[in-house]
Amino acid sequence: MIKKQIESTTSQLNKTLRDLSDREQKLGELEEATAMLAEDTHAFSSSAHKVQRRMCWKNAKMTIILTIVGILILAAIIISTIPLKNYRLETVSVQFELTQVNCGIDVSQPVATVIKALCLEHFNIQEPAALYALRLQDSKELITDENFRRKVTENERLKLVSSPVIEAAEICEKMGSNDDKLLKQTTFDLQKLMREVEFVDEFLKRGGLKSLMETINTTAGNTLAYALTSMQNLMEHDHGWENLDSFFINKVIKILVRQTLVNICRPATAIIIKLVTADKNSTTSPIRCYGFDVLHDAMLLQPNFLATLVQRLASADYVLCLNSLCLINALMRHVTDQYWESFMNMLDKLSVRKAVALLMNGHPGEELSKHLLEFQSLFVRQAYRWKRTQVSLHIPSHKAILEELWTSANLSDEGSKWRKIGFTTEAPKWEIQRVGYLGLDNMYSFMKRDIEYYQKTLLEQINRPVERRCPFAKTSIEVIELLCDYWDISTGYTTSTSFQPLLLHFEKIHYITVKSFFRMWHEMEATVEDFPKVSALVRSQLKFALRDEATKQLYEFEKDMLEVEYKVIRDRQLKELELGDDLLSKTPVRNLRGKLYTESYEFVKSQRIRCLLLGAWFQILTPTAVPSGNQNYGRRSSNKKWRFYRLSPNIKFLHYGDFPEKCTVRDGLEGLPERIDLTLVTDVITGYPNQLTPISGSPPRTKPLHSTNDLTFSLMSGPDTSLADFAALNPIQYSEWTDGFNMLFDKNIGSKDTAEFIHVLTEIGVRVKLLDLSGECVEIPQTVEVPSELPVVGPNGHGFFYDDPFA
Repeated sequence: MIKKQIESTTSQLNKTLRDLSDREQKLGELEEATAMLAEDTHAFSSSAHKVQRRMCWKNAKMTIILTIVGILILAAIIISTIPLKNYRLETVSVQFELTQVNCGIDVSQPVATVIKALCLEHFNIQEPAALYALRLQDSKELITDENFRRKVTENERLKLVSSPVIEAAEICEKMGSNDDKLLKQTTFDLQKLMREVEFVDEFLKRGGLKSLMETINTTAGNTLAYALTSMQNLMEHDHGWENLDSFFINKVIKILVRQTLVNICRPATAIIIKLVTADKNSTTSPIRCYGFDVLHDAMLLQPNFLATLVQRLASADYVLCLNSLCLINALMRHVTDQYWESFMNMLDKLSVRKAVALLMNGHPGEELSKHLLEFQSLFVRQAYRWKRTQVSLHIPSHKAILEELWTSANLSDEGSKWRKIGFTTEAPKWEIQRVGYLGLDNMYSFMKRDIEYYQKTLLEQINRPVERRCPFAKTSIEVIELLCDYWDISTGYTTSTSFQPLLLHFEKIHYITVKSFFRMWHEMEATVEDFPKVSALVRSQLKFALRDEATKQLYEFEKDMLEVEYKVIRDRQLKELELGDDLLSKTPVRNLRGKLYTESYEFVKSQRIRCLLLGAWFQILTPTAVPSGNQNYGRRSSNKKWRFYRLSPNIKFLHYGDFPEKCTVRDGLEGLPERIDLTLVTDVITGYPNQLTPISGSPPRTKPLHSTNDLTFSLMSGPDTSLADFAALNPIQYSEWTDGFNMLFDKNIGSKDTAEFIHVLTEIGVRVKLLDLSGECVEIPQTVEVPSELPVVGPNGHGFFYDDPFA
């Protein structure tokens, strides 16, 4: 507009100059005429002088005007060189009631300004513009300052409707109605509205939360399902649900246990998940006033709560099964120390691991697979904690297990009773500390599983010469160590990206492996000094039997461990020894590996998060036309649009900006105007899960046909809302960013590349340490034996014991 004004002004000035030039010519002619008159007659001399003075004055005026014109032209030239702001108008179709118009909209203006202009200029609305809002015609998504430019440039059709203020007031009024049909329709509409923070704020101001809780307490059927889903959507926001009382929490748990309708159980389960994860230590929830302790009392009022969750793992409804597993995982992750032991024991009694193993063998979908891997990881942490729990005779349950191990052996109590069971000394609790309560519990489980074999084995060993005995307790402890090393339980971390269903049958695997140990002992005709050799042979066969674990059945493992001929096992071990080093199997080295594994994990975690802080380019996933006239929303756009993401230094926000092509992005966040609040992220989903629906207003997702789109992933807020979709440019970037987000949110590693990276770093570290030791000719013992008699030291005769420094 300014440039047009300048051009108009310049044209007018040129016209003025032409007029002045004509006047100058006429003045010249007049001057000549005056001179002629002066020569002809003296009478007109006085008039000639007057004319001449007038001519001089006009010449002066003309000079002044020309100077001003020159200044204006110079100013116009200077102004034309100044960069002007690009005022871009987009033609958009806007509907109000039955009227629809196409109008030009300035996308640089705030939405409130645009609405005001629409009301006055196009629809002749005299009411205040604050009473109106813009939504998409198709999806009804609310237009805000954040999404306005994007939606308009995507040629979305708009509709002028009532503002969230009016909608919230109408919804709150209707929720107080006694008309069941009206209440049902209102709660149905409320589900989608609860996704909008603008509506939520107005809804809360008008006491809508109290009305919603009352509806949940008093309704049933579809109305209850819609109300629960509305509450679920409210809890996706970072405010508004921090004051839910115990009565409401009890009611939701009661609904979860007693209701059978899937559409009711789904949102009820999701609500409990949000409550249990919102504890004071939460890194994902902005509200931290709930947690396991708050839910514990409500769970006690519903004794079938956990049993119902485990039962629903076998549900034919995918989402219900998924939500139930998510809730079990959340409870396992957030259970407090006060209730940890009793809660884990309850889950074991309900055979939750068996139910999860069945899901692993049933070809689960991608999203369910991720949560199955999370359960697997949580079990490793659980086993690690049991392993680190010291056995104490001052704990009644520990003392009772030890006593029952002895009484069930049905042996004579003459002499050293604990040595008869297979301990090296008469102080069993010191020997079992290598494997803690995990070892004691599995020893007890072995006895309970097959008490006849237990008694028979102990009796056989007692009747053999001392040097030929295979000590049961020591064997059981050694097997626990072998299994913990194989499944990374010794470190408490696991980077496995594949299912390990046999891990979830830990006690059964322990039972079979102990029997295999006794079998090898007899086949080798081993002596006490051969114990490490038998252990190495069993380790070799265990590794072979657990190959292809993701698809192996328990009976196949048992067959490999108990029925394969000894000669075959021995020959295979010899081949392995040719390629490997027995040094790596010694206990101190295994413990060194566990320590280095933890360090490697933390190093890789910092490296992956560093990638997020540096930022990277991703192609934007946008709809492209296909010949059929439909749209494929999975394929990358042919116009090569790019988006640059970068994590903020405080790791709370993910900033990004859209660009027509790759360019140099300065350090910092100034050039990245958009951002995502990472506290809203609940999950990192890879690929295009069939069970997910896209963010409100986006078309349904379809799995991409292009092979490179296997490198896609999304940051999710809730089960069906995507905050951001990523299309990695290569597998390396995919691994860095997916596992960077997973590690940032303390979730499981999802890519094999990262798992392999950690493994390689650990093995390199182990071998470097071993090179130092071998260079100094240090002998590494297999175990540290506990003396049978504890020496007495000090003036007061206080005794002490030797502990295994490597345990």
